[in-house]
Amino acid sequence: MTELDPIERLLPATLRAALARRELIVRRPVAGARHGVHRSPRPGVGRDFRDFRAYAPGDDPRRLDWRAAARSQRLVVRQTESEDELDLALVIDGSGGMSYGEGVEQKWRRAGTVAAALTSLALRQGDRVGFAIARAGGLALEALEPVARRDRLRLLGLGLADEPSGDCDWSALLDALGPSLRRRTLVVAISDFLDPGGSSAGEEGAAREHDEALIRGLTSLRSAGHDVALIQILHRDELEFPWDRPRVIELEDPRGRRASVEGPGGSLRADYLDKLNAHLRWLEQSCERGGLLLARLLSDREPAPQLLDLLARLAGQPGDAVMREGGP
Repeated sequence: MTELDPIERLLPATLRAALARRELIVRRPVAGARHGVHRSPRPGVGRDFRDFRAYAPGDDPRRLDWRAAARSQRLVVRQTESEDELDLALVIDGSGGMSYGEGVEQKWRRAGTVAAALTSLALRQGDRVGFAIARAGGLALEALEPVARRDRLRLLGLGLADEPSGDCDWSALLDALGPSLRRRTLVVAISDFLDPGGSSAGEEGAAREHDEALIRGLTSLRSAGHDVALIQILHRDELEFPWDRPRVIELEDPRGRRASVEGPGGSLRADYLDKLNAHLRWLEQSCERGGLLLARLLSDREPAPQLLDLLARLAGQPGDAVMREGGP
C-alpha cells in the first residue's frame, strides 16, 4: 500500500470533486496570526467592507477611497473585514461502538471520511489542523497541536486505518484538548454519541451523568470562545431497529462496558426506540442550550450532500438542523 491509500479510500474522486470549490468557513469571526479566509474581529485585509477612517501617515495609499475623500473633503482609508486562518481540532471517538456496519456504511469509515474532508479543506486554505483519536489502549495525542502542515492529512489517514475498539475516554480527551487551543478554534467532535460515558453497572442514572459531563466539557470550550460542532454518525439499523421478528436475538456492547441483552426482537424493539428517541431529544436540547452545533449523519447516505449541508451550517447558512431521514 502507498501512503495515499488511506486517504484515497476515505475521499473518493467523486467526493473530492464535490468539495473542489468549497470552503470551510465558520459563522462567527475567528482570530488568527496570519492572513486567511475567515472573518476576524479586527479590521484588515479582506473582501468585505467594514467602514472608513481618516488617513494616517504610513497607511497604504492603495487603500485610499477617492470617492469618499471627494465627498468628505479629506483623505479616508477604506477598511475591510480581516480574514485570518482557522484552527481546526478534531476529536474522534475510536471506540468499539463505531465499528458497527460493513463496507462504506461502517460508522468508522464514515467518521473517517468526514474527518479527512474537513482536514483537506482546512489545509487547502492554509489553516492549522490538529486531531486526536481515543480508543482501546488510550489516547493518540501526537497530532493534537494544530499546525498548517500537509502531513496532517497523511497522519490522519494512518490513524484512521486502525479499527475502532474498546472505549473512548472523553474526559481525558477533552482535558488534553483544552491546553492545546492557543486561539479561537473550531472544535469538531465525531462520534455516535449513543453511550459516550456508559457505566459498568448499566445504570441509566450513572450513564446520564457521563453524558452530561461530556456536554459540559464541550460547552466550556464554547464558553472559552471556541466554536464547537458535534458530528453524530449513526447507522440506519440504530435508528430503525429492524429486528422486529419474534425470534430471540442477543445484543452485545462493542465497547465492553455493559452486559449482553437477550430477548425476542419484537419486544426489545419498542423499549429500545423509546430510549433512543428520548436520548436523541436530550442531545438536541442540550446542544441547543449550550450553543453547540449538532449534525446527524447517516452512514448509508451519500457523503457529499451531507458534507455540503454541514459546511453550509458551519457558515451560518440554512441547512437541515438535524438530519432526520430514516429515523423512527
